[in-house]
This record gives sequence, structure tokens and C-alpha cells, in this order.
Amino acid sequence: MVFKRKETQEKKPLNISLLATASGSISMALVKVDGDTKLVMVGTQIDGYRVSKIERNYIVLSKGQEEKAVGFSFSSTSKAAEEKLSTQTQTFQAVIQKRDIESVTADPGIMFRQIRLVPYVQEGKTTGFLFEWVDPQSMFSKVGIMPGDVLVSINNQSIKSGEDAFRILQVLRNESSFKINLIREGKSVELFVRVE
Repeated sequence: MVFKRKETQEKKPLNISLLATASGSISMALVKVDGDTKLVMVGTQIDGYRVSKIERNYIVLSKGQEEKAVGFSFSSTSKAAEEKLSTQTQTFQAVIQKRDIESVTADPGIMFRQIRLVPYVQEGKTTGFLFEWVDPQSMFSKVGIMPGDVLVSINNQSIKSGEDAFRILQVLRNESSFKINLIREGKSVELFVRVE
């Protein structure tokens, strides 16, 4: 007797993480797929799945009847960094104009004429970016950022490079509000920003 060997394909696990979302008139998300960062919208194909929904804190991928939700992993700071921060978090609110954020995100040159950022390194690892200088007339100053502040995350997404900060800012241009986490003089500071 001859038996046919049944060939099975092992399913490759979906290696995707959500970096940022923007929901509104145009919904999009920034995702990392197998180490590559991609900007996706509803209908975009990722490893055989289709992005079927983009919400504020997650996206839904579908393939036939199968659906998978991919959300944020909320580990924006390391345990060691959290221990060093004071348990008391200062919170501030600010309002900026939509045209200001659009102008800064449209041209990186404009952003880097308003601020000077340098990597903030602790124990050999970049844990954020230090604002060495902030133009007092800039959007950054208007939201409450001061020289000496360390940018840790935007909407709970860690900032490990200038590229990270700019990509997240691009996604935020369609948001009506967002949160910036800073370290100021060793203490945690949250800035809640409303866009009008």
C-alpha cells in the first residue's frame, strides 16, 4: 500500500506590535512587523491579514473569519527608571493650534529650529531625549516643555530615537489630544495637550 504523505504548513506566528494610532477622519497606525516599521490604514495587508479597524488603543486584523486585536504594550519606562522617579507625578494641561502641529510635522527642519535634543543615556542605554534648548516662542514651549526636560514617551510610546519622536508626531497630527511624559529635575511630569 502506498500512503500519501499529508503535508502541513506550520503557521508562522504573527510578529506585530502597535507603536501609535491616529483615529479621526483618516485613521492610521504605526506598527512594527518583523522588525520593520510601517504606516498602515484600514485595508492594508500585513502578512496575509487585512487591517479591518483602527481604534485609539488597538487595531483589528482579519483573515477570513479569523480576527486578531493588536494593542499597545504599556511598558513605557523600565522598572529601574520607574524606581528612580518620584511617586508623585505633576500633571499640566495645554492647548495648541492644529496649524502649529501640522507645520512642525510637515518639515523636520522647522522642528529642529525650535528645539535642540540630545540622547539621554542612563546605564549605557538611551532612555529618552534631553531638551537642551527650547525656543520660547515655539509650540514646544507653549505646551509646557522647558530646557532640561527629558522626553520619555508620547501617548505611552517610548522615545528611543529622534526618528521615534518624529514618527509618533506624524501620527498625532490628526489627534484631538495627546499625552507627553517627561522627567523634570528627577520627577515625572505629564503634559496633556489638546489640539484645536
